[in-house]
Amino acid sequence: MEREREEQLYRLQAELCQVLAEPTRLKLLSLIGERPRPVKELVEATGERQAKISQHLAIMRQRNIVRTDRVGTEVHYSLTDPGILEACRITREVLLQQLTQQASLAAPLIATERV
Repeated sequence: MEREREEQLYRLQAELCQVLAEPTRLKLLSLIGERPRPVKELVEATGERQAKISQHLAIMRQRNIVRTDRVGTEVHYSLTDPGILEACRITREVLLQQLTQQASLAAPLIATERV
């Protein structure tokens, strides 16, 4: 029984990672993480078409990553849990560390090739 729950959790985690594995969605999360925003603002900030932004927001809403609140005539999007932004930040830090390490390993090799 415990093993089944663990497997279920891994599947759910993989599904969440799949939703986040899209650059526009990461950008939207960053913007929404600053403060709740209407679709119009997100379209302006990203330069993407409204239909594309709405589609990404719908996917994240289905996965309970973002929620909506009506403010006057606008629908504002916000994060359901600020921890999602922290997870994205940590992932980005790991990526930057890996890139830095790769660059420092590659630099001596590149220097010897040019000699």
